[in-house]
Amino acid sequence: MTPHQPSGRNLDREHPAQALWRHHTGTLLSLFIALVCALAIAGIWLTTLQRIAFEREQAVAAAMQANSNLAIAFEQQVFRTLKAAEQVATFVREQYLRQGPGLPLHQWSEQRVIREEMFTIISVVDETGAIVSSSRATGKVSYADRQFFLAQRDSTQDELFVSEPVLGRVTGRWQIPMSLRITRPDGGFGGVVVMAVDPANFTDFYRQADLGHQGLLELTGLDGTVRGRKMGGQNSFGLDARNLAWFQRQTATPQGDFVDSGEAADGIARIVSYRTMEGYPLMVTVGTAHAEEMAPVLQRRTGYLALAGGASAALLVFAGLLILVLARQRTVANALRASEALFRATFHQAAMGIAHIAPDGRILGANEKFCRMLGYGSDELCTHTVFDLCDDNAHDEARQFLAHRLSAHSPVFSPEIEKPYRRKDGSILWVCEALGVVKDSHGRPDFLVAVAQDITARKDLEERLSHDARHDALTGLPNRLMFTDRFAQVLESAQRNGKLAAVFYLDLDGFKAVNDTHGHAAGDLLLRQTARRLESCVRAEDTVSRFGGDEFGIVLATVARQQDCELVAAKILQALSTPFDLDGTVVHISASVGAALYPTHGSDIATLVAHADTAMYAAKNGGKNRFSWGAPPHD
Repeated sequence: MTPHQPSGRNLDREHPAQALWRHHTGTLLSLFIALVCALAIAGIWLTTLQRIAFEREQAVAAAMQANSNLAIAFEQQVFRTLKAAEQVATFVREQYLRQGPGLPLHQWSEQRVIREEMFTIISVVDETGAIVSSSRATGKVSYADRQFFLAQRDSTQDELFVSEPVLGRVTGRWQIPMSLRITRPDGGFGGVVVMAVDPANFTDFYRQADLGHQGLLELTGLDGTVRGRKMGGQNSFGLDARNLAWFQRQTATPQGDFVDSGEAADGIARIVSYRTMEGYPLMVTVGTAHAEEMAPVLQRRTGYLALAGGASAALLVFAGLLILVLARQRTVANALRASEALFRATFHQAAMGIAHIAPDGRILGANEKFCRMLGYGSDELCTHTVFDLCDDNAHDEARQFLAHRLSAHSPVFSPEIEKPYRRKDGSILWVCEALGVVKDSHGRPDFLVAVAQDITARKDLEERLSHDARHDALTGLPNRLMFTDRFAQVLESAQRNGKLAAVFYLDLDGFKAVNDTHGHAAGDLLLRQTARRLESCVRAEDTVSRFGGDEFGIVLATVARQQDCELVAAKILQALSTPFDLDGTVVHISASVGAALYPTHGSDIATLVAHADTAMYAAKNGGKNRFSWGAPPHD
């Protein structure tokens, strides 16, 4: 070994300071790694538990919101059913007060003058409780002891009474009677109009809403008796609801959402939303099973716990754990986006029109149903205001209503109103609409939600019912009821202005021979052609009416002198003596016409019509095809 070569022992030897430094460095690094791992594990588990708690809260909140929307929709359906019942009952009551016990309810039901198929029976009950008219054969049945009869008898309010379910004495089926009081002209009790609805009719909404296998849908009276309930697919009614949590809560809060343990019902915990109906002593309740709503959350919870456990066991691959966490976050984000997409799909596929409206009336957005109802595309509709969709004479009313809804003291959701919109093609759309106010975090109105149901068909029905009640079905002319109303208006005007007024009463000569020879179809055609000819003989403000058979009446709105009536009578005789072409068959008839003049022949409707009728018979006995004046009253 030469002096220039270092010893090998010196090369292998490590300085003690270096070894100590390396030891301390390894220890510190191990402690650091352990600390980082501990912090990472704590962070992972804290994040996981928070996420589980957040999703559980979000699922409960989403279920409450969905059930609240369904409760609103269910309330609106029940409200429309009760309003339909009120309208039919009001129509029957008015006809009963005019026509008396012989009201042809069974005939109206068969001829679909009354088209509401939800009512299994409609009856008029007099003040003793006996049925005097019904849409079904009843026999001798008394309702004097029924709750709906006693309630209306002891009340002076003109309100629809929804009774507890009872076993029908006519139908033999369980029914929910709904009644309206009949008040005599002297203010006394005159009986009731009662309609019966199958309790299952109120819970048919269950089929429209996805409430799961153990859902709850209930209509309950504030007296504590269930009118209709569907729980887990099973229908029931007439039960006592006073020990149920939602019934007890509504006494303090008219509407709300909560998680019910189900101990007082069937033992199934549910997420429940309830609402007390405005204007009726009823409440609606919607619920979904808590377990069904939480099932997706519990499934994700298992995944979260497994992920956290795997991450805790694989701290040495921290980067991989981070990737998994990020991937899981993307999964959660996708799930949230999917949830949002589901909401949008539900929004656009809803059975009712829904629109979001800015405080200044601009339409911010609308679902597909609302767009189809009005005939606009979505983008095109957003270029309009809600005032643009109203008639010109309804703009101010719409602005006032919108301002009221935005006021601080206005309730969150308005009662339903019936209003017309004008479609893009210019036609009228009638809707039953409610407006809800959505407020920002400061409590200020952010936008409004309009929920609209198309009721154009019902409005058309009301118009048809009103028209049919006042017009002759064969000729389309006003009937005797409308004739009397018009004559009363003409007499009032004549008396006020000191003018003359005239009434004609005419009967067709030879009509029976046409009917017997050529058949009733030819006779009906002859009556229709006669009606048109009579209308052509008078002015637009005059009234031509068919009383029945081949008898007609005419009221002249204004008469300058007696000779004017004789000129009109001559035109009528000329028009009706001209041959009629009944689908190729030529027939000849004439008319016997009588007339009475106000004030010469009387000052009231009954006297004037009686004189005109007598004059008509005088014309017929005098040889027919002629005109005769009524005899003036003797002093």
